[in-house]
Amino acid sequence: MMTPSTRQSHEPVYQSIKRSLMCGDMKPGERIVVAHLAAAFGTSAMPVRQALQKLVGEKALHERLHRGVEVPRLDVPDLMDLRRVRCAIEGQVTEWAAQTITPTELNRLSEIQVKMRNTTDVHHAEAYLGWNLEFHFTVYAAARSPLFLPIIENLWLRAGPLLNVMRTEATLGLGLDHHDAVIAALRRGDGRGARVAVETEISEAAEIMARAISPVSSLSAALR
Repeated sequence: MMTPSTRQSHEPVYQSIKRSLMCGDMKPGERIVVAHLAAAFGTSAMPVRQALQKLVGEKALHERLHRGVEVPRLDVPDLMDLRRVRCAIEGQVTEWAAQTITPTELNRLSEIQVKMRNTTDVHHAEAYLGWNLEFHFTVYAAARSPLFLPIIENLWLRAGPLLNVMRTEATLGLGLDHHDAVIAALRRGDGRGARVAVETEISEAAEIMARAISPVSSLSAALR
């Protein structure tokens, strides 16, 4: 987890925890210990508590009686609903980006893609998932729709902890072909093609996540 400034505002703590959730650095069901975070950030407990309460209010974290704050668990139906909403919103924003993305942004996507392809060691999965976050939000920011970005961030706060399942040799690197397709479609101004590539990546990742959290016997019906 990145260490922000030691000043007592809760905002740096909030932003760092938020990024950790979106990158899959925290696992579903993980209990958040205020004292541990305060020590890591070099702050008092108050900014940490304020940051956690803000994330609880956004439903990115869950507060349980006698257990404190923890990362929520998703069941398969919730995950499939999240997949549906993400495809609709992130797909639309990606389609818009094809008309407004700049050469500088396209070059940055290619640079990120090279870094991700060169990351094959699971010990570097944290950096890999950070680049994945940057890749997607570079695309979404290119759509020039400030109203949509907070909505997408909230969706990633819910889905991010399940990205933990992508930290294995079998899953690291899956979906990079869809990134290639996104870049190619955006370069030629093909919004529909870029949208399909993003929606396919989201759907395939959701199915991998579903297999990780659901017994095989109930999975096939949930994925329909």
